[in-house]
Amino acid sequence: MRIEDGYLMLYFCFDIADEINIHTLEKILGSQAEKAFLSRTTILPEYLQYKSPPLLIKLGEEILPGGLVSLVEVKLYEFGVITIRFTSQIQGEIEKLISLNRFIQGNIGIKNIAIEYLKKITDTVMPAAVRPARSPESDWEDYAIYWVQSFDEGVDSQSLLKNYGNCISRVMRAEEKLSGSEIEDACKYQLSYHGDDLTLIDWSSAFVYDPRKTYEVIDVIEFAVIQLLELRLYDSILDRSIENAYDDLAAIRQRRLKIVAISSVLGRLSRMKLDISEVIDRLENYLKLIGDLYLARIYQAASSRFYLDRWKLAVREKLSVMEFLYTKEWERLQTNRMVIAEIAIVVLFVIDIILILFEVIKAK
Repeated sequence: MRIEDGYLMLYFCFDIADEINIHTLEKILGSQAEKAFLSRTTILPEYLQYKSPPLLIKLGEEILPGGLVSLVEVKLYEFGVITIRFTSQIQGEIEKLISLNRFIQGNIGIKNIAIEYLKKITDTVMPAAVRPARSPESDWEDYAIYWVQSFDEGVDSQSLLKNYGNCISRVMRAEEKLSGSEIEDACKYQLSYHGDDLTLIDWSSAFVYDPRKTYEVIDVIEFAVIQLLELRLYDSILDRSIENAYDDLAAIRQRRLKIVAISSVLGRLSRMKLDISEVIDRLENYLKLIGDLYLARIYQAASSRFYLDRWKLAVREKLSVMEFLYTKEWERLQTNRMVIAEIAIVVLFVIDIILILFEVIKAK
């Protein structure tokens, strides 16, 4: 079976700031940008939409390594993330996608082109950025979606899985051979709405057969990838913060004004905890899919495949560890102060008794 009409959508997601003021950015970009609303091909509630739609910029075509002619598009989200998407047309036998996915996965040349686009767009976005990242290109998340609209023969989701599930699994895993258990795992998250469509979501790539050429499934998967980037980024920040915490505590114990030092550190910790909690809450509330059960299932499948719940739990646990470390140090210092105060009271009491005895002796 051959693909007659299909696209490779290759995403590179970067965190460039804590926040992007979309209204300011709209004024800067003018007609260069348009709002990217969530596609709606089925009957959905009006509220089922991005809280603040990202801005979409079309940057023309780019020839990627391997001769891939790609349309370059950039999306800018209010929570500080930029996604750069390369869209290339694909045709031919499904088997050929295996070598294509092997070529693009971790391709340094393609990543460097994405970083060049990132640098160009970042210069434009900076006036609207709140607390810009120092080196946004150092941490990214990439993802590939094979989006097929038609084959050279009629097919539904069941026959596609039965006859080509093995091949599609190897495409998503970028492997020439896979064991039966790996094929089963690759096809674990499979969803279909009309029966003649199919969505398969794996860790580094997804396969979407969509005869109706809708974008809503693609957009939901993209959003899950962005959440993975943000959670992974904050998890890394907290790892470094916990490592630095021990040095901070050692330094605090050597200072004279320990209470002042620990108060300053606890203040920074509170701000960090507030910032991270705010980012997680903003991500969770940015796109609510309660009104559409199918899109909610798509998101849940991507969330499960990317282990988003585990990432959230890890971030919250590391925040708790940091808070525990500094709080215990604060309690230790407070205990030391109380002990010193009690010793001082006892000393003063003893001195007072001695003075009284001295006065009594003197009077005699």
